[in-house]
This record gives sequence, structure tokens and C-alpha cells, in this order.
Amino acid sequence: MTGKLWTSILESMTAVNVSSFLRRIRQKFTLSKTLGRLFALALLLITLLIWATWAVIGHSEQAMGRLFGEKGASLIMVVESILRSGLRHEIGVRLQTLLEEMRQSRDVLFACVTMPDGTILAHSNPDRLGEILTLGQEEMTPSQMQVLAPTGQAQWAFMEMEGKKVFAVYRLFTPGLDKHACHMPLPIMFLGLDARPLELRRWQNLFYIGSLAGASLLVVLLGLAAFVLSERAHNLRLRKEKAEGRVRELQEEVRRKEKLAAVGSLAAGVAHEIRNPLSSIKGYATYFGQLFPEGSENRASAQIMVNEVDRLNRVICDLIGLAKPSDIIRAPVAVRPLLEGVARLIARQAQAQAVRLRICTAHRLPAIIADSQRLHQALLNLCLNALQAMPEGGSLSLGAYVRGDTLLLLVRDTGLGIAEEALSHIFDPYYTTRASGTGLGLALVQKIVDAHAGSLTVRSRQKDEQRSGMTLFCISLPLGDNHGSAHTSCG
Repeated sequence: MTGKLWTSILESMTAVNVSSFLRRIRQKFTLSKTLGRLFALALLLITLLIWATWAVIGHSEQAMGRLFGEKGASLIMVVESILRSGLRHEIGVRLQTLLEEMRQSRDVLFACVTMPDGTILAHSNPDRLGEILTLGQEEMTPSQMQVLAPTGQAQWAFMEMEGKKVFAVYRLFTPGLDKHACHMPLPIMFLGLDARPLELRRWQNLFYIGSLAGASLLVVLLGLAAFVLSERAHNLRLRKEKAEGRVRELQEEVRRKEKLAAVGSLAAGVAHEIRNPLSSIKGYATYFGQLFPEGSENRASAQIMVNEVDRLNRVICDLIGLAKPSDIIRAPVAVRPLLEGVARLIARQAQAQAVRLRICTAHRLPAIIADSQRLHQALLNLCLNALQAMPEGGSLSLGAYVRGDTLLLLVRDTGLGIAEEALSHIFDPYYTTRASGTGLGLALVQKIVDAHAGSLTVRSRQKDEQRSGMTLFCISLPLGDNHGSAHTSCG
């Protein structure tokens, strides 16, 4: 197993405060980034919507302006037609009368005919005859008239003429002129229509666009608020589920410790009373076995009695280990020699079962302040369980790494694995899946780890036809300010 593989295992088995803090920061940053993108997209959509609406409104205003312009052009043509039908010498008199009558119309603010220099020939207001047409607040100059560039086709624009803001329609005025007069400058007719309907329509359009933009922005803000609230509700739900899971874990730990306390009370009452008779039984069984010849059935029966007494004695030792207080003798412990010592003890059994042993640790591991005997016992129990899970051979790996302020001791085997429904019970006293097991080994390991203020976790995958099995136990022990190297050393 390489160092990278151990690193990936550690990342999946452990969660430190730093990574949790960074994950929360990343989640908040991702949420802010998502909100920013959604807001930018919403603004883009609003902009496109307003632009499309403005284009439609612009076309509508142009159509309305064209309608007003064509209306003014039609009035000018009517005036010309009326004048053409009359006598030539009466043109001036009839033109002035027509313009004065046009003033009575509600839509026409003024009407006049001027020379190219702006001199008024006829006006709806008789007092303006002979004066100069005003543009803005001043009299119109010939250069301004040239800028307007009147032609035989009607033109229109918003202007301030004759002291009023009007929709002006103008073109060359040619009523009843014959060929002899073609060399003379042609007069120009100006028609000032009331621009208030167009301005009112424009303000209505602006109000409509503003209302549309405001409503769209309000919808976007409400949508973003709903998104934020849903995300907060989701996060609250996740935190609630996490808290409930933590409560269940604490309840499970309390239940396990209650079982340990019950077993301890039982063991304290009977363990010492049983050991003395067992010692006598073992002594007599050994004595009587020596009375029979080597290889005889009676001697074999006596040896069975001795072996069974030894097995009972081991169970009683485990019971006493659970019953007595978790007093530990702390001292500096070198981690790699601790793992090597455990490996030496199980080397013969591993070789007999065709199990390959490996030790993989970080360089320059700091010494940990702990009880070396208790840690040795815990690691040995885990390794013996691993060997029992590999009757057909496999690989057993011991590892040690530093993650933050925690030392991680790992025992990994490629055996049969543990069933998923059994994972929550393997640390319970007397729970075992083997006929010859006592169900106290992992409970003792849990007690030793708890005495060191550490934690014990397990991951397992059962062996099946498609893949091999795997079980990984991880002991997390608190460490001071020392840190190990990220490089690994395997052997």
C-alpha cells in the first residue's frame, strides 16, 4: 500500500475542525457565487426585456408621429387644393381666411406661410403678418431655414415655434403657381399641431417601462430571497439531521458504556472467585495427565481440560480488564517501535496463514504521551481479529500518521469484512460472529481508546464474487503541537 492510498483512506476516515471550517467557507462562497450569477442573469434578462419593450414602444411612437405628420401634410394639401380652385387674384385673401379658420381646430395651434427668409406672408394670427417666424425665443434666420431644408415632401419634427412647443409639419407651398412663377422663391407653409397627445403617450410609455422594470426587479429579488430562504432551510435541515445523528451516536455510546458497566459489575463479583478454583482444576488436570502414557486417550482428555481452563482464564482476564478502572500510566511512546513490536508478535501466525505484514508510517513521527502497554494490547487485539478474518491469506497493514493535532493508528486487512448490520454492534460486550470468540476483544480496545481520550472508528466492505473484502480500524489519539512529516516509510 502506497502513501497516497493511506492518505485517501485518512481523508475518508477523519474530519478535522480546519477542514470543516474551510468547507463551511467554501459553501458560503459557492452560495454567494451562485446568487451573484443568478442576479447577473436576472439583470440581463430584465435588460433584454426592457430593450425589447422600448423597441416596440419606439416603433409605436414613430407610427404615431408619422400619423400626425401625415395629418398635417393632408391639411396643407387641402389648403392648396382650395386655393387652386379659386381665382388667382383672390389667393392672398382666401389663404389668410383659411389659416384663421384652421386656428379654430383644437389640434392646430398655428398655421402660417413664410418666405424662405422667414417673413410671414399669412398667419392664423393676423397680428403676425409681415413679421419673422420665431424659432425658440428668437426670430428665425435664413441659415436656420436652410437647416430645415424644406422640400415638396412634407417633413415633421418636435420644435418650439411661435412661443409654443408643437409638432411642426412643413413643406414648400405651391398653390396656383404657373410656369412663369417657377423662377421665384417658393414660400413655405408651417403647421403647428398640438404635441401634448404625443408627449402624454411618451410619458405613459416611460411609466410603463419603469413599472415593468420595477416589477421585474421585484420578482428577481423575491426569487433570490426565496432561493436564499430555501438554502437556509436546507442547511438547517442538514444541521438538524447531523445533530440528530450526533444524538444517536451519544445515545449509542451511553448504551455501550452502560453495558460495560453492567459487565464490570458482574465481573467484579465473580471473576476472583472463579480464578482460584480454575487454578486448582488446571493443576490437578495437569497432574493426572502426567500419570498416563504419552499419546494415550486419557492423557489427551486431561490436556483438553487444561486447554479449556486456559480459555476460561482468558475470558476472566478480559472480564477483569473491563471491570477494573481505566487507569493508564502515561509516558512518552515511540510510535513506530510500538507497531514493530506488535508485528513481531503476530509474525509467525501471519506467516502460517500466508498473510503479508506491512508497516507504513510518516517519517519523524512525534512521540505520544500514552500507556504503551495498553496501546500495545489494543493494537494486538485488532491484529488478531484481522488474522482471524483472513483464513485463506491476504494482507495486513499497520499505519501511523499525523493529521492536524491528532495521531492516527490504522489497522487494515483484506479479509472477509464485516456485515453492515453488524458494524453498529461490534463494540458491544459479548457480541461476536465467531463460534470460538468471547465478544470482549473490541470492547476492551474501545475502553483503552476512551481512556486515552481518543476515538475508534471502523470501515468495512464484505467480500463477494466481484470484489475482495476490506476492514479498516482507525484509532485517533490527541496529540500536542508536534507534527509528523508528510512523507511515508513502508516496510
